[in-house]
Amino acid sequence: MKRTDRPPGWDAQVISKIAQRRFGGDYEVMFKHHGWPERGSDMMRKVQTRVAETYGCIRAFEKHFCKGRGA
Repeated sequence: MKRTDRPPGWDAQVISKIAQRRFGGDYEVMFKHHGWPERGSDMMRKVQTRVAETYGCIRAFEKHFCKGRGA
């Protein structure tokens, strides 16, 4: 079921905030940390997919890093 109470782009905002707080805003560092293969412009096209594959969903990714784990 799709949630309708989240504004458009909330998922990208969550990922961006975590990238900033935990990885200094450097997506390449975040990708290397997770072992995700993409680099350069491919990272932006794949980041949401990789987060969902690794954590199950964007909310789980957010909870993982908001609890201070994983960085």
